[in-house]
Amino acid sequence: MILVSKYTAIRQQVNSYLLEVLSIYINENKLLPFALAEVWVRKSKETCKVLYISEVAFKAAKVYGISASVIASQLVSHFCDCNENFMLKAAAGLIYIEVAPSVIATCLQSVVEQHTGTHGHTDTRTHSGTPPFLIQYTHARCCSLLRLAGHEGLISFDQPLQVSWLDSQSKLRFNSHESQRLIATSVEIVDDLVCVDVRSPIYWHSKALNLSQAFICFWRHTRIWGEVKNQPELVRAYIGLIVVTQQILRLLLEEKLNSVACFEI
Repeated sequence: MILVSKYTAIRQQVNSYLLEVLSIYINENKLLPFALAEVWVRKSKETCKVLYISEVAFKAAKVYGISASVIASQLVSHFCDCNENFMLKAAAGLIYIEVAPSVIATCLQSVVEQHTGTHGHTDTRTHSGTPPFLIQYTHARCCSLLRLAGHEGLISFDQPLQVSWLDSQSKLRFNSHESQRLIATSVEIVDDLVCVDVRSPIYWHSKALNLSQAFICFWRHTRIWGEVKNQPELVRAYIGLIVVTQQILRLLLEEKLNSVACFEI
C-alpha cells in the first residue's frame, strides 16, 4: 500500500528547496560546492506546529570560513524570493522554516485520496513483538466513525473525499490545540515514511502510538454531530482528519508493525 511519495512529504519539499537555494548561493558567490546531498532539515520539537530547522549554515560556515549567521541570512533571503509557501527566519545561524497552510492542506488531501473504504479484517491477532492494541483500537475507532459519517450522509464512499481544508482567509479551518497536534503528528509521520530509513518496529510503534494518542485527544474535544453540524465545510474537514489518521495507522500496522489493521474490535 503506497500512502505517500516524495511529493507528499513536506520535509522532502523543504529540503529540495533548501538545496536549490544553497546551490544558487554557492554559484553567486563563486564558491566551491560541497556535499549538498548531506544537507537535511529536521522537524522542530513543537507538537502543534509544522516547523522545520536547518543547520546547513553551520556546515557551510566550516567549509567557507564565513559566519553561519551571515550565510543563514542570505539563504533565507534567496529562499523567500523563490518560494512563498514557506515562511523563513534566521536566528543565531539556524534557519527556521514554517510551512504555509496551503502546503499542509495539499499533504493532508494527498493522504485522504488514498482512502478506499472501511471494510476489511476483523481479525484481532497481532504478529508484532510489541502489542499494538491501542493503535489497533484507534484505527478501528476511526473506521467506526467513518461508517457513521457515511450513514449520516456526511460522506460518500462511492466518491473520493474532497476536503476544503482552508477557510476564506487561506488558513486551516482548525485552530484548537488538539487538531493542530493531530495535524503536526500526521505530517511528521508522513515525512518519516519518506525520509527516514528505519526498519525497527519499536521506532514505528512509538510513532503510531503518538498518533493514536493525538487522535484520542482530538476526538475527546471534537463534536462533529453536535455544535459544528451547521458548518458543513468544517465537518468535512474534521472527517478528513479522521481519514488521515486511519490511513496512516493502517499503513503503520500492516507495513511497519506486521500487524492486523482491525476495522472492528
